[in-house]
Amino acid sequence: MILIGLRAAGKTTLGRELAHGLQVEFQDLDDLALDQSGAGSVEEVFAQAGEPAWRHAERQAFALWQASSSGVLACGGGAPCVPEIRTSMQNSRVCVVYLHAGVDALVARRARQDRDRPPLFGASGLREEVARAYAERHSVFSDLADHTVEVDGQEAQDSLAALMKIYKAECLERPPAP
Repeated sequence: MILIGLRAAGKTTLGRELAHGLQVEFQDLDDLALDQSGAGSVEEVFAQAGEPAWRHAERQAFALWQASSSGVLACGGGAPCVPEIRTSMQNSRVCVVYLHAGVDALVARRARQDRDRPPLFGASGLREEVARAYAERHSVFSDLADHTVEVDGQEAQDSLAALMKIYKAECLERPPAP
């Protein structure tokens, strides 16, 4: 299962819990891409080499993960917008789930997070950044996803139960893509 969504939608948190509950492997594409880049943080890659270098590392990391394609993968918020990654997801046997939250919920979650990530779109503030990311990525995520799980206003356990149900129903024996 591949989890997609904007920053702070809960991809890593829910993905870890889902994988633990299912006793399958969990991987975070950001961590895999950092391994590919050789950098210590996403911020470092952006500062030293820019977004194109990060997207290249994501493409490499996704290709390596896809070679094994087992368990649960949490994708970075921009990864599904990379054409090669999106095409690979569309053509794979892997179930893609969009963790959806609205702009207000994402702004509130991001404001509480400890880690600092590079701002996107040259935005001047958090709300502008989240609103622009949502406007640019929501339709891509919706079109790509096999399922959408609403996480806005939901308890984590409810979102996790929805993911578990999808995984058991569709991800265990998914037929090959045409």
